[in-house]
Amino acid sequence: GGVGTLVRCKDLSAKDGMKKDSADASSETKKEIRNRKTHSGMNEQQVEAMAFCLKKMANDETNRGVMVQQKGIRLLSELYNLGAAIMDASGGPDSKKGMWREDCAVALARIAISTNPQLYPQGSMLTMVRPLMWLFGDATHELHQFEAGLGLTNIASVDADTRDTLVMHGAWSALTNLLASDNEQVQRVGVECMANLVMCERSIVRLRDSEQDIKLFIMFAKAEDMRTKLAATGGLAMMTQDPDVAKAVAKQNGVKELQNIKIGCRDVNVAARVDMALANIKEALETAAPQKDDPGEKLEAK
Repeated sequence: GGVGTLVRCKDLSAKDGMKKDSADASSETKKEIRNRKTHSGMNEQQVEAMAFCLKKMANDETNRGVMVQQKGIRLLSELYNLGAAIMDASGGPDSKKGMWREDCAVALARIAISTNPQLYPQGSMLTMVRPLMWLFGDATHELHQFEAGLGLTNIASVDADTRDTLVMHGAWSALTNLLASDNEQVQRVGVECMANLVMCERSIVRLRDSEQDIKLFIMFAKAEDMRTKLAATGGLAMMTQDPDVAKAVAKQNGVKELQNIKIGCRDVNVAARVDMALANIKEALETAAPQKDDPGEKLEAK
């Protein structure tokens, strides 16, 4: 059963850590190991073993709900923060100390992928955000970036207030690390998550003055990967519901780009998203008062 699972994990990791003490004695004395205690009374090797054990538990989807119920999110977040503090104190991100924080972040990502964020204990969603965003830029494996992206996408699907909070805490900027990946699947999940984040006020405010963000959406709307194309065109359809963003998209040659995307892709779902974006842009341009210095881009009927 699930009762006592995390407790047994702690006991197991403590025993594992004792074994590692002896194995590593050649590089570090037992006295030094004993003296380097964490706030919980365990040394770093024991904490590392616990983090590894929790990550293994999170591999099994059936364990993830139990981990949420038994305060696993809180435990993983505390261990992650401890690892981050030790790494920073030991020479920054290249330090080998506190490396267990990646195991903690990956476990949190896997929990976030398949569990309902609305069932998390109060405040737990925010404690997960920092580790997931850290994986975007510092994960040692592309799979971990991908999993973090999926996890954040699930959290971003909760409601507009949650999306606003994610953007406020830097999620939008952090996701650009995924867009820069050479891995198509990592890029895709980054675009999908950003498309979810479009549906909040903070993102709309950002997009009104961000040519670069709009260019990114237009670029990925032309991607060969269909899921990436769907996410990007969906993001454009949603963001152009705001008249100011619609006009900003038009200034980036958005009308012509969207028309070309529709011509070059026969997928009905992509076409529907493109048509919605074009209709939004047309309405925004027709409603806007003409300006001599900034005529914008005229929408040609097709």
